[in-house]
Amino acid sequence: AAVEATATPATAKATAHREIDDYHYVFSADCKPYMTWQARALYDSWRRIGAPGRITRVLTCDDDSLATYEHMDVVPDTVVCGDFSRIDANDFYTAYNLPAGMDCFARERGTDKAWVVKLDADMLLRKPLTVREIPARKGVAAAGEYGYLAGVNNGMAKFFIDDEATLERLAKVGGWEIFDATDFMKLTPLWFEYTKRVRTDSRVWYPYRGTGDVYVSAESPRPWISEMYGFVFGAAISGLSFNIMRSTQLYAGMVPWDEASADPFIVHYGIKLAYENYDWDKHYESGREQRMSCESTSKPFPVIDAPKPLPSGATSAERFKHVFIDIMRFTVSSINDSVEAYTNERCGRRPATLSREPQDSQDSPDTNRKLEQVEGLEHIPAVDALSGEKMLAHKALKRKMWVFSICVWFIIGVAFARPRLMKKTRQANKYTKGNVNNPFRNV
Repeated sequence: AAVEATATPATAKATAHREIDDYHYVFSADCKPYMTWQARALYDSWRRIGAPGRITRVLTCDDDSLATYEHMDVVPDTVVCGDFSRIDANDFYTAYNLPAGMDCFARERGTDKAWVVKLDADMLLRKPLTVREIPARKGVAAAGEYGYLAGVNNGMAKFFIDDEATLERLAKVGGWEIFDATDFMKLTPLWFEYTKRVRTDSRVWYPYRGTGDVYVSAESPRPWISEMYGFVFGAAISGLSFNIMRSTQLYAGMVPWDEASADPFIVHYGIKLAYENYDWDKHYESGREQRMSCESTSKPFPVIDAPKPLPSGATSAERFKHVFIDIMRFTVSSINDSVEAYTNERCGRRPATLSREPQDSQDSPDTNRKLEQVEGLEHIPAVDALSGEKMLAHKALKRKMWVFSICVWFIIGVAFARPRLMKKTRQANKYTKGNVNNPFRNV
């Protein structure tokens, strides 16, 4: 069974059913500090919009990182699925963790919700997602547009797909999606399988340019966006078509282009935020910066000044510029607030400024949709989650080994330093206390 976080969400009080509670939000993250504060900011944004449905973090970490990871409570509902970045001994590819983690989630947890919303960790929610406003149905998922996936319609896809009807279902999509839950369960193993096929197929390596990946080179010949192609190929093969919704998400740092994008459901901060003298990019952050620890001395990220009030009768261009600045301010302020509230509460500095809303009732084994319930996928190899006993035993062993190693190195250090110290002491004794040539006088 998948490993649950140590902080299990409490059962929610019975409330009237809301349509927005039919959605299970899920995203993938690893154990690095860089991903931990992103995960918390996304989780807090979900709480701010009313905690619709359920939200789950899929944690994909190697054993060493997991053994010392201290932030299971960053997202109370967390499923640990292991690390898949080294499944190919010749290729360290961290993007394998997204499809493999989602497949692990589908097999080991599943959901009793009608819809699954897949997000990236570096996103913030501003409104609950709903198919009433973002149309999706069984067989047709809603998704954002990834226009640079040139291989969808330039012939590259035929390296992997023969069927014409399947090729016609291909779409340049990614980032966020809303799926019928059973469609999602059917998709995940194919997503992982075709990610591996694209990543390992030398026909699409450098110098081939048909993928649209501008970063391939002789030194790094495999396209980083292999996972994105794995998604669109796997989705088409599973029978999915897409309703492309260009204005559901707005990148922080971009000016809105229509009324819908000026009031987005999702803000994505995957690019630089810049205006006049203001400049911030999540990639400026060191991946090792421990912002969420009690010992952290990190300063909050810089926040842009609030935009000037709009004049009466403002034009669309003026309003969109106002939103452009306001969304950047919202984004970085939200991240800072989440980090501060979490560390204040965890470290006993002062009460958290964000209330913790409980999630609804735990998944029932009788109501969960799991991948095993989807027919026709027996030939796809399973992705197993770590067992709870294995993780706990592993963490205990790692702690013991860590303490033992510290003791051994301390003994070795003392044994090595003692003769040198005694030698220097004997040398010092040769000099009188007032001798100006005493090399130890001013130490």
